[in-house]
Amino acid sequence: MSRDSKEPSAPKGVARRTVAKGMAWSVPAVAVAAAAPVLAASGAPPTPAVGTACKLPGNSAQGCADVFAGLPGLDPNKAFAIPLLITNNTNKPIVLKPSITITSSGLPFTVVGIIPTYCTPIAPGASVKVIVYANSDSSANQSVTLGFTIPWGHDCDDVDHAPIVINGVVVSAFPPCSSRTPFPTGAPTCDPPFYQTT
Repeated sequence: MSRDSKEPSAPKGVARRTVAKGMAWSVPAVAVAAAAPVLAASGAPPTPAVGTACKLPGNSAQGCADVFAGLPGLDPNKAFAIPLLITNNTNKPIVLKPSITITSSGLPFTVVGIIPTYCTPIAPGASVKVIVYANSDSSANQSVTLGFTIPWGHDCDDVDHAPIVINGVVVSAFPPCSSRTPFPTGAPTCDPPFYQTT
Protein backbone atom coordinates (compact mmCIF):
# COMPACT_ATOMS: atom_id res chain seq x y z
CA MET A 1 0.00 0.00 0.00
CA SER A 2 1.39 3.34 -1.01
CA ARG A 3 1.03 6.13 1.50
CA ASP A 4 2.90 9.28 2.30
CA SER A 5 3.00 8.40 5.97
CA LYS A 6 3.16 5.16 7.91
CA GLU A 7 -0.16 3.47 8.65
CA PRO A 8 -0.67 1.74 12.01
CA SER A 9 -0.20 -2.00 11.74
CA ALA A 10 -3.32 -4.11 11.32
CA PRO A 11 -4.84 -5.50 14.54
CA LYS A 12 -4.42 -9.21 15.19
CA GLY A 13 -6.70 -11.32 13.10
CA VAL A 14 -6.84 -8.88 10.18
CA ALA A 15 -4.92 -9.96 7.09
CA ARG A 16 -2.48 -7.51 5.50
CA ARG A 17 -4.33 -7.96 2.21
CA THR A 18 -7.64 -6.99 3.89
CA VAL A 19 -6.05 -3.74 5.00
CA ALA A 20 -4.63 -3.18 1.48
CA LYS A 21 -8.05 -3.60 -0.13
CA GLY A 22 -9.37 -0.57 1.71
CA MET A 23 -6.62 1.78 0.56
CA ALA A 24 -7.28 4.43 -2.09
CA TRP A 25 -4.96 6.73 -4.01
CA SER A 26 -2.64 8.68 -1.77
CA VAL A 27 -1.34 12.07 -2.69
CA PRO A 28 2.21 12.30 -1.32
CA ALA A 29 4.22 15.37 -0.57
CA VAL A 30 5.44 16.55 -3.94
CA ALA A 31 8.30 18.88 -4.72
CA VAL A 32 8.04 20.47 -8.15
CA ALA A 33 10.56 23.09 -9.20
CA ALA A 34 9.43 25.16 -12.16
CA ALA A 35 10.40 28.60 -13.41
CA ALA A 36 7.78 31.31 -12.94
CA PRO A 37 7.48 32.16 -16.67
CA VAL A 38 6.75 28.51 -17.48
CA LEU A 39 4.07 28.36 -14.79
CA ALA A 40 2.51 31.55 -16.09
CA ALA A 41 2.33 30.23 -19.64
CA SER A 42 1.19 26.69 -18.85
CA GLY A 43 -0.68 26.78 -15.55
CA ALA A 44 0.09 24.61 -12.54
CA PRO A 45 2.22 21.47 -13.03
CA PRO A 46 0.63 18.01 -13.19
CA THR A 47 -0.56 16.49 -9.91
CA PRO A 48 0.51 12.90 -9.16
CA ALA A 49 -1.05 10.40 -6.76
CA VAL A 50 0.40 6.98 -5.96
CA GLY A 51 -1.85 3.93 -5.93
CA THR A 52 -1.37 0.51 -4.35
CA ALA A 53 1.85 -1.13 -5.51
CA CYS A 54 1.89 -4.86 -6.15
CA LYS A 55 4.16 -7.68 -7.31
CA LEU A 56 3.73 -9.77 -10.44
CA PRO A 57 5.23 -13.09 -9.29
CA GLY A 58 3.71 -15.45 -6.73
CA ASN A 59 1.17 -18.28 -6.70
CA SER A 60 -1.70 -15.97 -5.77
CA ALA A 61 -0.98 -13.62 -8.68
CA GLN A 62 -3.11 -15.88 -10.94
CA GLY A 63 -0.89 -15.58 -13.99
CA CYS A 64 -0.48 -11.79 -14.03
CA ALA A 65 3.24 -12.13 -14.78
CA ASP A 66 2.30 -13.87 -18.05
CA VAL A 67 0.10 -10.94 -19.05
CA PHE A 68 3.03 -8.52 -18.94
CA ALA A 69 5.84 -10.87 -19.99
CA GLY A 70 5.94 -9.16 -23.41
CA LEU A 71 7.03 -5.81 -21.96
CA PRO A 72 10.67 -5.49 -23.15
CA GLY A 73 13.13 -6.05 -20.32
CA LEU A 74 10.51 -7.06 -17.73
CA ASP A 75 11.48 -9.99 -15.51
CA PRO A 76 8.09 -11.49 -14.57
CA ASN A 77 9.73 -13.46 -11.75
CA LYS A 78 11.05 -10.34 -9.98
CA ALA A 79 8.83 -7.51 -11.22
CA PHE A 80 6.58 -4.99 -9.52
CA ALA A 81 3.81 -2.68 -10.72
CA ILE A 82 3.26 0.76 -9.20
CA PRO A 83 0.21 2.73 -10.32
CA LEU A 84 0.22 6.51 -10.58
CA LEU A 85 -2.72 8.82 -11.21
CA ILE A 86 -1.49 11.85 -13.17
CA THR A 87 -3.79 14.87 -13.43
CA ASN A 88 -3.00 17.48 -16.10
CA ASN A 89 -3.57 20.88 -14.49
CA THR A 90 -2.12 22.78 -17.45
CA ASN A 91 -4.03 24.40 -20.30
CA LYS A 92 -2.62 22.13 -23.04
CA PRO A 93 -1.78 18.44 -23.47
CA ILE A 94 1.16 17.01 -21.55
CA VAL A 95 3.21 13.81 -21.84
CA LEU A 96 5.32 11.80 -19.43
CA LYS A 97 8.83 11.69 -20.86
CA PRO A 98 11.38 8.87 -20.60
CA SER A 99 12.35 7.92 -18.12
CA ILE A 100 10.68 7.64 -14.74
CA THR A 101 13.09 6.62 -11.99
CA ILE A 102 12.46 5.11 -8.55
CA THR A 103 14.64 5.29 -5.45
CA SER A 104 14.06 2.83 -2.64
CA SER A 105 15.10 2.34 0.98
CA GLY A 106 14.96 -1.45 0.55
CA LEU A 107 14.49 -3.38 -2.66
CA PRO A 108 16.21 -1.77 -5.66
CA PHE A 109 13.88 -0.90 -8.55
CA THR A 110 14.80 -0.49 -12.21
CA VAL A 111 11.94 0.94 -14.27
CA VAL A 112 11.53 -0.97 -17.54
CA GLY A 113 8.44 0.76 -18.92
CA ILE A 114 5.04 2.27 -18.35
CA ILE A 115 1.52 1.75 -19.64
CA PRO A 116 0.38 3.82 -21.46
CA THR A 117 3.71 4.31 -23.17
CA TYR A 118 5.93 7.36 -22.70
CA CYS A 119 4.85 10.44 -24.67
CA THR A 120 1.15 9.47 -24.73
CA PRO A 121 -0.77 12.78 -24.50
CA ILE A 122 -2.82 13.59 -21.41
CA ALA A 123 -5.50 16.17 -22.23
CA PRO A 124 -5.91 19.39 -20.21
CA GLY A 125 -7.93 18.68 -17.07
CA ALA A 126 -7.77 14.90 -17.58
CA SER A 127 -6.50 12.29 -15.13
CA VAL A 128 -4.77 9.19 -16.49
CA LYS A 129 -3.86 6.00 -14.64
CA VAL A 130 -0.26 5.11 -15.41
CA ILE A 131 1.28 1.77 -14.40
CA VAL A 132 5.04 1.86 -13.81
CA TYR A 133 6.69 -1.55 -14.23
CA ALA A 134 10.02 -2.17 -12.49
CA ASN A 135 12.39 -5.08 -12.00
CA SER A 136 14.06 -5.79 -8.69
CA ASP A 137 16.62 -8.29 -7.50
CA SER A 138 14.02 -10.44 -5.74
CA SER A 139 10.27 -10.75 -5.34
CA ALA A 140 10.42 -10.21 -1.59
CA ASN A 141 7.37 -8.82 0.15
CA GLN A 142 8.97 -6.25 2.44
CA SER A 143 8.43 -2.69 3.60
CA VAL A 144 10.17 0.03 1.58
CA THR A 145 10.09 3.80 1.23
CA LEU A 146 10.00 4.95 -2.38
CA GLY A 147 10.82 8.15 -4.22
CA PHE A 148 9.86 8.97 -7.82
CA THR A 149 11.23 11.35 -10.44
CA ILE A 150 8.74 11.82 -13.27
CA PRO A 151 9.89 13.89 -16.28
CA TRP A 152 7.07 15.63 -18.15
CA GLY A 153 6.48 18.27 -20.76
CA HIS A 154 4.05 19.36 -23.44
CA ASP A 155 5.79 17.00 -25.87
CA CYS A 156 8.71 14.59 -25.64
CA ASP A 157 11.20 17.24 -26.79
CA ASP A 158 10.06 19.81 -24.20
CA VAL A 159 12.94 20.76 -21.87
CA ASP A 160 11.24 23.71 -20.14
CA HIS A 161 9.71 21.86 -17.19
CA ALA A 162 11.42 20.43 -14.11
CA PRO A 163 10.37 16.85 -13.32
CA ILE A 164 7.80 15.95 -10.70
CA VAL A 165 9.57 14.65 -7.59
CA ILE A 166 7.72 12.50 -5.04
CA ASN A 167 9.45 11.45 -1.83
CA GLY A 168 8.54 9.41 1.23
CA VAL A 169 6.00 6.96 -0.22
CA VAL A 170 5.83 4.12 2.32
CA VAL A 171 4.89 0.71 0.95
CA SER A 172 4.48 -1.68 3.88
CA ALA A 173 3.79 -4.72 1.67
CA PHE A 174 3.42 -5.72 -1.98
CA PRO A 175 0.27 -7.82 -2.49
CA PRO A 176 -0.09 -9.84 -5.69
CA CYS A 177 -1.20 -7.75 -8.65
CA SER A 178 -4.33 -9.86 -9.04
CA SER A 179 -6.53 -9.64 -6.00
CA ARG A 180 -8.92 -12.44 -5.12
CA THR A 181 -11.41 -9.69 -4.37
CA PRO A 182 -12.96 -8.62 -7.69
CA PHE A 183 -13.35 -4.92 -8.49
CA PRO A 184 -16.07 -3.88 -8.78
CA THR A 185 -17.67 -7.22 -9.70
CA GLY A 186 -16.65 -10.16 -11.83
CA ALA A 187 -13.31 -11.84 -12.30
CA PRO A 188 -10.13 -10.42 -10.72
CA THR A 189 -7.98 -8.26 -12.97
CA CYS A 190 -4.24 -7.89 -13.44
CA ASP A 191 -4.43 -4.08 -13.69
CA PRO A 192 -3.16 -2.83 -10.32
CA PRO A 193 -4.80 0.62 -10.33
CA PHE A 194 -8.23 -0.82 -10.83
CA TYR A 195 -8.59 -3.81 -8.54
CA GLN A 196 -8.60 -2.03 -5.20
CA THR A 197 -8.60 1.70 -5.79
CA THR A 198 -10.86 4.47 -7.08
